[in-house]
Amino acid sequence: MASPERRSAAAKIAVHTSWARTADRSARTAPATAASPVSLAYWESRLRAEGVVREQDIPKAAANARSAEMRRRALASAAARRRNRTAKQEAAQQAASA
Repeated sequence: MASPERRSAAAKIAVHTSWARTADRSARTAPATAASPVSLAYWESRLRAEGVVREQDIPKAAANARSAEMRRRALASAAARRRNRTAKQEAAQQAASA
């Protein structure tokens, strides 16, 4: 059996070869993009599945749902950066006092 490093190297070669032979990158990634929270289609399908929002209101509700999710992610990212900054500062203070 190949080592993890050799399997990883072989996989990277395969990925780069595959992308080098891809004529239309947008078409190749379209299904994943449509299935991600970045896409309005994703939010529209979720809202339709919930069945709470009227059909004529789904486009606007999907835009609101996507905006809310992106703002949640931005807040979480800011909190993580704050935690990391605090941890680095505390580590630097401990190192300086040691």
